[in-house]
Order: sequence, then structure tokens, then C-alpha cells
Amino acid sequence: MNRPPSKPTRAPFRTCLPLALAALTWLAPAVSSGQDFATRSAARKLGEEGIVLFDKGQYAEALEKFNLADQLVPAPTLGLRAARSLVKLGRLVEATERYLAVTRMDLSRTQVTPAFRKAQADALKEREELLPLLPSLTIEVTGPLGDGITVFVDGTQIPLALVGQKRPIDPGPHEVEVRRGETKVKKKVDLVVKQTEKVVLVLPPLPKPKPPEPDPFWRTIAWVGIGVGAGGMVAFGVTGGLALSKQQELESKCPNRTCSPEFHADADFFDALRYATTAGLVVGVVGLGVGVPLLIAGPTQAPKKDEKKAAFTWAPVVGLGTAGVRGTF
Repeated sequence: MNRPPSKPTRAPFRTCLPLALAALTWLAPAVSSGQDFATRSAARKLGEEGIVLFDKGQYAEALEKFNLADQLVPAPTLGLRAARSLVKLGRLVEATERYLAVTRMDLSRTQVTPAFRKAQADALKEREELLPLLPSLTIEVTGPLGDGITVFVDGTQIPLALVGQKRPIDPGPHEVEVRRGETKVKKKVDLVVKQTEKVVLVLPPLPKPKPPEPDPFWRTIAWVGIGVGAGGMVAFGVTGGLALSKQQELESKCPNRTCSPEFHADADFFDALRYATTAGLVVGVVGLGVGVPLLIAGPTQAPKKDEKKAAFTWAPVVGLGTAGVRGTF
């Protein structure tokens, strides 16, 4: 009679569960005198729950149990199981570090058991087998860097010293991003075990700098000059028109530019219009000549707040045949 083929004799944790649970007895001799029985019992219970969860394929939950137990009573066996859970979750880089931590655990203050020795030996072996499987990613950034850049992998900033260097990374999809001010450049990459990949992020040209805004003080002076100049030109036009009209009138009343006494008042008014016309022209030319250049090409950088501003003072000056303004700045 033919018999059906036997099932595989190797079943991780399920067939070895009694041995795994028995291995947790290391907690008793491992603890220091400062740890009470309740803490040991809680750590043992967490470890047992973690083993059951691992056997069911619930690796994230198992990792949490192992970590909690390891925090209560640090031991190589718990660290080893936590590292194996990380491997199952695809967090290979973190797993290698956890394996390494297990191999470096100081057992001088504990009663060394065969379970401890075996856990450290297994951690060393499994780490050496895992390291060649790690993918690596090299990130390069080209283009103008401006005032500086920041680089992110899956939303986490990495040191700039790693840019251009091979960086171990877990297999699976990843997003690489470089930021320069408000500029962001992203790329996605999907890695498998043992893969070596390079990602090049190209930054666009730097934006053109905004033209500096005019200094408010000199801008105000410019508009005042333009206003005064425009007023002078208006006065020049009005008084000039009146002067021309009055000149034509006097030419008919005063032949040979000689006026009889009854037209002397008209002649004086004509002279006043001529002076006003000349004054309006001078004021207009000076005002526009000062205001327009200041508005177009005047100072554009206001003094910084932390710089001491120079004092500006002014005073009117009136003298015989002269008038003006004297200022210091």
C-alpha cells in the first residue's frame, strides 16, 4: 500500500515552539538584583506572545512584543527575534544594525547561558548572510545649488555627506527629493535585493533676482521734485500765454516801446508776467531735472535696520538776491 509523501519536517517556530518557549527561561538568571519577579514575568510573557505572533506571520505585532520585552530585560535572544521580525518586514538595513547590537551585548554582568551564546552566534551568522542582499542607492545632485540644498529619502532628511556616496537601503519603492529654497525636484525608484542604483536629480537654473525696490525716502523726494516741476511748467505756460497776450496789447498802445503814463500800469503788469514766466520755467526745469532721474535711477537700497542711519537736516537760506535750502546728510 502506497503511503502519501510526508510533510516537510521544518516549520519555523511552530514545530520548534516548545523549545523556543523553554529558551525564555534565560530571563531568570539574566536579570540583575534590581529587577523584580513581576518585571521578569512580564518580559517572559511578552516574549512568548511575540513568538506566537511571529509564527502566525504577524511580524509587526511580534516585533513590538519583542522590543517591549527587550526593554524590560535586555537579552540576546529577544534582540535576535526582533532582528528576524525586521527581516520579514523588509526592513533589512535596520535588521543588520539589530543583529550587530546583539553580537555586541555585554554579558559580563549576567549568567551566560547556552541560549545566550547561541543567540549571539546566530545573529553574527544571519547578519553576514543578510549584508550582501542589501540594495544600495547613490544620490547625485547637479545644477546650481544656490544658498544650499536639502535631500530627503522617503520624506526623511539625510546628511549631505551621503550625497554622491553609496547608501544601503531597504528593497522596495522609494522617493528621493532635493529642495533648494522653494524649488523641489523628485524622483522615484524601485529597488530589489542586491541592486545598485544611481539617481541623478537635476536642479533648474536659479530664478532671476527681483529688481531692488527704490528707497522710499528718495522716491518721495523724486515725486516731490516732479510735482514741483510740473507746477512750475504749468505756471510757465499760463503766465507765458498771458504775457504774450499783454505784449501784443502794449505794442498797439505803446509804439516804439514807449508808453504814455496811462499805460504804465499795463507795462508793469507785463513785466510781472515776464518774471513769473521765467520763474515758472526755472522751477519746472529744476524740479523735473531732479525728480525724473531720481525716480528712474535713484538709490534702490534702503539702509539696513541694524545700520545707524545718517542724520539728515535742512534749513532755508534767504539772503540778498538769493534763496534756497541748505542741508546735511
